[in-house]
Amino acid sequence: QTRVAGKSPDHVAWRGAREVVFWLLLLGSWQFLAESGIRNGIIGCLGTVGFVIFAGLNLDRLNELGLDHARWRSVGGATWLVSAGAGFIAGGIVFMLASLSAQAVRLSDDRKLILLQVSLGPVLEEILFRGYLFAVILWCFRRLRRPQYSLLAVPIAAAVFAVVHLSQPGTTWLQMACITSTGALYGGIRYAYGSAAPAAVAHAAYNLALYAISIALKFFGEATR
Repeated sequence: QTRVAGKSPDHVAWRGAREVVFWLLLLGSWQFLAESGIRNGIIGCLGTVGFVIFAGLNLDRLNELGLDHARWRSVGGATWLVSAGAGFIAGGIVFMLASLSAQAVRLSDDRKLILLQVSLGPVLEEILFRGYLFAVILWCFRRLRRPQYSLLAVPIAAAVFAVVHLSQPGTTWLQMACITSTGALYGGIRYAYGSAAPAAVAHAAYNLALYAISIALKFFGEATR
């Protein structure tokens, strides 16, 4: 704790307060959404909304507790749209490939889990893989005095991202290829714009596209019966 110049003696600024709130909202809301029960669902939904607002308002301001390495940075308005569009298009392509290969995309019917997968999940995964892991890879290239190879951080992080998903039972090679490709997309956005935030938007749009297409096809199928 440190005193802030120009403030009253009892005014104390706590470095890292924003970062603590960021993690509490993210992980706390995740926990409530993962639990059963209507009350937990309501608290989780409210917490998720609060987290999204808080995370948006604190772009460029999360620099303590290691979050400076996560690169939660603001970008231009067009970048947000490009990232969301790229994620949505990627979702459509993956859904089409899965349908053509008769490998259905595994989607949940649980509304709380759907909310988690299109909001908190992408943020956490992008902070981990396109934030911390990306920073470690770039640091390694600098230490090796090979900064010209920094672009390799994109496929390396994507490969690790895909390997982690092997923990999910029944993962096929096609799914692994899709996960690696989308991971490279998120990494490319992170590399191009220097921020994990638009990568999280692309990731969220990708997951949203899978659910939107699935629901649309189901609704269309029922309407034509």
